[in-house]
Amino acid sequence: MTAKTIFQILNVTLPVGSPRDAALIVIDAQEEYRTGGLPLSGLEAALEKVALLQAHWRKQGGTLIHIRHHSPEGSLFDPTSPMADIMPEAAPIGDEPVLTKQVPNAFGGTDLKARLDQLGLHHVVLAGFMTHICVSTTARAASEMGLAVTVAGDAVTTRDLPATDGSPALAAADLHRAELAMLADGFAKVTDTATILAQD
Repeated sequence: MTAKTIFQILNVTLPVGSPRDAALIVIDAQEEYRTGGLPLSGLEAALEKVALLQAHWRKQGGTLIHIRHHSPEGSLFDPTSPMADIMPEAAPIGDEPVLTKQVPNAFGGTDLKARLDQLGLHHVVLAGFMTHICVSTTARAASEMGLAVTVAGDAVTTRDLPATDGSPALAAADLHRAELAMLADGFAKVTDTATILAQD
């Protein structure tokens, strides 16, 4: 039997977000993932896609919101450390908002949902890091809030993880692929940057 997502079984076609109708949410594009304690596989390639999406949203006059993670001093994402800085390739410009969170979910403890409501936006396009934690958690939360969700699968990435059963580590590429498949099953439209850029 051919594998199908729940959306495919239900014959649901999900829209792809664009600057006309969706906010681009760039999650945790911070130095901790490049030169800090959580180096990511394929980071530079993903960052190039993040930059393309940001440039497109700016050119089209869309809503672009940056999310950054802060943890207690002395930990990962220490706000007093340069590891908490947003990487130059993804840095905000002008008055683009930067919301600070302390949990994986970008809606948790921030006014992200209120901002979207105020703008009348019911769709988010997600890019950033990491696929299996903050991107996934934010996508699931957005879906539960009734928002349409698009994930730019090539503008997110992750890292190798140890297996819990003593078997070899889970490779970042496999973990990334599996997490995107889970999101596509019941939470989000998962596509690539080129497809998103082609919407306008």
